[in-house]
Amino acid sequence: MTNVVIGAGSGMGTAVAQVLSPRGHLIVADLSLESVQVVAKDLGADVEALACDITDNAQIEALMGRIAELDDLEAFVISAGLSGSMAPGRRILEVNLIGVARVLAAVEPHLRPGSVGICFASMSGYRVPNNHELLAVLDDPLSDKFFDNLDALGFDLEVRGAYPVSKLGVHRLVRRLAPAWGARGARIMSVSPGINDTPMNRLDEQNNPIMADFVKSGPLGRRGRPEEVASVVDFLTSDGASFMTGSDVLIDGGMVAVIPEDSTGGSVRAG
Repeated sequence: MTNVVIGAGSGMGTAVAQVLSPRGHLIVADLSLESVQVVAKDLGADVEALACDITDNAQIEALMGRIAELDDLEAFVISAGLSGSMAPGRRILEVNLIGVARVLAAVEPHLRPGSVGICFASMSGYRVPNNHELLAVLDDPLSDKFFDNLDALGFDLEVRGAYPVSKLGVHRLVRRLAPAWGARGARIMSVSPGINDTPMNRLDEQNNPIMADFVKSGPLGRRGRPEEVASVVDFLTSDGASFMTGSDVLIDGGMVAVIPEDSTGGSVRAG
C-alpha cells in the first residue's frame, strides 16, 4: 500500500508521515523539496520525497503520475497550508482552499476501495459567522469567478480573516465530496487542530498575543502536540474508522467549546 502526505516537511505533516511510515510505501511531498528529503532520510527505507506546490498544476500532475504508477493508494493526507501570518488573504485562499480542491479533484480518479483522504482544516473554521451568501461562494472554490464573487459580497480578505474562511471552505468541501468518494469505496474527512506547538503556530503567536490567552483559558490549558493530531489521523485512516466519512474531527483541547461567541475567534489559527 502507498500512503501520501502533502505538507510533510514540518510540524503536523511530519508527525503524520512518521505514524504512516510503518504501513508501507510512503510519499512525502512539500513545497520545499529539501525539507521532505530530510524527512525521508530520517524515516528510512521505502520513503520517497517529491516537490509539490498545491497551486502548481504541473507539480500536482507529476504527483498524480507517480500515484498512478503505484496504483495502490491507501491514505492521502493534505496538511499543506498557510496561516494569516505567512501571506496576504488572497494567497491564503489560493493555497488552503483552492489548492486543496484542485488536489482532491486530481486524486479522485486514482482512488480505490479502502482509500482514505484527510484534509487539514482548523478550529478557526468553526468561528466564521453563518452567512449563506458566503457559503455559496466557498462551495465553488474552483470557479474562475471565485475572488470576484467574494468581492461582490464586500468581503475584505485582510480585515475579515481569510484563514478561518479558507478552513470553513475545507469543512464544506469534504462534505460535498463524500458521496463521490463513497461511490469508489473510499472515505474522506477533515481534521481541525487547535493551537499546536508547531513553527507555524509559534509565528502566529508572536503576531497575535491573544492566542496565549486562549491557550490558558482552554479546558486543558495547554497547546496541542503534533503527535496528538497525527494519532487521530492514524485512526481515521485505519479500518477502525471504516464507517466515518464526510465529517470533520475537532482536535482543539476543547477551545471552541469555551471561546466566547463574540470573541475575535477569526484570528485564532492552527497549523
